[in-house]
Amino acid sequence: MEAFLNPRSVVLIGVSRRSGPGAYNNLEMMLRYGYGGTIHLVHPKVPEILGHRTHPRVGDLPEVPELAVISVGRDRVLPVFGECAGKGIRNVIVISQGFSDADEAGAELQDQLTAMAREHGARVLGPNTMGVLNGFSSFSTGFVDIAKDPSPPPLTMVAQSGVFQVGYESFTHRVGKAIDVGNGCDIDFVDVLEYLEGDPETRIIFIHMEGLKRGREFLNVAARVARSKPIIILKTGRSDAGAEAALSHTGSMVGEDAVIDGAFRDAGLIRVRNMIELKAVCRSFLSFGGIEGPRVGVVTATGACGIMTADACEDYGLELAPFPEAIRGGLENSRIAWHKLRNPVDIWPLGMVTGSFIGVLKEAVRGLLADENVDAVLSIAPAMASPLHQDLDMVAAAREINGENPRRKPLALWLYGGDQAGRSAALENEADVCCFDSIDEAVMGLSALWRHERFRREPHGGGERFPALPSPASRPVELPSRTVILGDEARPLFDFYRIPMVPAALTATADAAADFARTAGYPVVLKIISGAWVHKSDEGGIRLNLGNEGELRNAYDELVGRFRSRTPSAALDGILAQKQASGFELLVGLKQDPQLGPVIVAGKGGIYTEVFRDVARSVAPVSPSEARKMLQSLKCFPILSGIRGQEAVDLAAVENLLVSLSRLALDYPEIQEMDLNPVLASAAGCWCVDARLVVGEPVNR
Repeated sequence: MEAFLNPRSVVLIGVSRRSGPGAYNNLEMMLRYGYGGTIHLVHPKVPEILGHRTHPRVGDLPEVPELAVISVGRDRVLPVFGECAGKGIRNVIVISQGFSDADEAGAELQDQLTAMAREHGARVLGPNTMGVLNGFSSFSTGFVDIAKDPSPPPLTMVAQSGVFQVGYESFTHRVGKAIDVGNGCDIDFVDVLEYLEGDPETRIIFIHMEGLKRGREFLNVAARVARSKPIIILKTGRSDAGAEAALSHTGSMVGEDAVIDGAFRDAGLIRVRNMIELKAVCRSFLSFGGIEGPRVGVVTATGACGIMTADACEDYGLELAPFPEAIRGGLENSRIAWHKLRNPVDIWPLGMVTGSFIGVLKEAVRGLLADENVDAVLSIAPAMASPLHQDLDMVAAAREINGENPRRKPLALWLYGGDQAGRSAALENEADVCCFDSIDEAVMGLSALWRHERFRREPHGGGERFPALPSPASRPVELPSRTVILGDEARPLFDFYRIPMVPAALTATADAAADFARTAGYPVVLKIISGAWVHKSDEGGIRLNLGNEGELRNAYDELVGRFRSRTPSAALDGILAQKQASGFELLVGLKQDPQLGPVIVAGKGGIYTEVFRDVARSVAPVSPSEARKMLQSLKCFPILSGIRGQEAVDLAAVENLLVSLSRLALDYPEIQEMDLNPVLASAAGCWCVDARLVVGEPVNR
């Protein structure tokens, strides 16, 4: 990547002969950006462009440039690339569009380009890209005139669209380097992250992602890099389309984005959902060195905004710090004894009484910053354009306060009023101070700092969180040769992996069911087993609490009759007789993700699974600690851990179940989806009551 971002020489192929407005000439843009290296041009029809000599063919160049930038029509890209390869050029940016971003013919051209690169040992960025921008070396390959930051910040942007380079002010506020991977036919996010990990000019990384390749490799590299450098990611194309064709509860509840979201969180990536959050988070990391905890002190000129801040803190995972009692005496005023301080600290009445709002604000903010139970301060104050309010000089106040901030705690500001932009701009380069455009954006930014710090503190064993998927083990149990495996058919497989199932028997007659009940003991449950009745409870295919043989025989005959009358042409595998168990109903399952492999799922189960959608997900393999985190993230966890005198379930048993299911999923990649619903959890353990497995082609490894 160094040759792409800081080449000593470059050849431009396909430069426009025109220049000026409307020309979109990447030579002109490169010169305006300040590149000082050697520039070669290839053009078959003119002798020079913008004072630079041209050569008819790549083979005519007097040297082998470090980098080639190709900007010709898509049908000419492969021949030109072949010339570059023949000349010995090993680093190529293909600006041209019309490849996999266009049609089948373009996709085929892209495949050929990739194959040629592999054959010649060349690396390709693109196609369909703006290329790169490096403010530190004054190098830009794009065809749009982009303003250069006079003091490039340590933020590197990695995107799949040129719009992020062109409009970086609207996305990340500032940028030091930018890399547009485009269609990613060769160089992808993994390659770029591995380079940025050791890049001394990159402290913050932003990724715009439309699609994910080499999913597990990406997560492993990202998790390693995120330990030292925050990675902010905007993953677009959130969709549940991947779940529409699912045959199981698990499949319908684990769409692509839900899986990606959980995996990003596990890898320590800071996911943002929109442009507003993106800009707020980038500004926060650019302005602040870090944060020690989630406790925020709030100083506000209005009680209403204090309430808004409290709401935002709850929304984004921060908390209000306790009010420092040590500063109460210096702030509260006997003339308004009714005005008692707490956090948020409403100081407007004190400012009016003392005659100096700014004086009270400085004292309050200093006191909060000095308190060991406060990790950051958010100050809300007016920024009025009127000359009658020039006493409200927040710029001078912020600088003075920050000079007395020895622990470098973040000082976030929201300045409201007619001169908001001017005051914010004046504080742009003040370290550890950042002016945001709203309260929510300020809290979003501080929250992202804390999320990153919390991830950095998490213990990790040093190994990869998402190791390469192993080759399937020798089959301990052969699966039935069918697409859908139901209920007791999975028992041999579950027995091997120590996945507990309640005692059961698939029966063909009422006599056989009665024999089972006499052995297992009443009460028992009867269930119709048929591929035609996937959601048997919806069809009335279950009978519960059968307490004696008479009730069992009547229920058996009724179920068979119901099945025959409703689906006369369907095959009935049998009636499952099952010992009735009790406990809290959980859903446990798995789904194979095409990029990440098996995903383990746990949540509230039963017939209302899709209603409550209380689900946790984790990419396999799942360790005991990760299984515990999954359970703790559920809304129903307080019930599992015991509430209002109720006995807690055996959490260790549920965790063991998740770990065992994770092992099974890795060994059987052909299992596309699996439901264990319900799993009944109690203080005595947990048992799988019902199972549904969907088998297909193994996920590529």
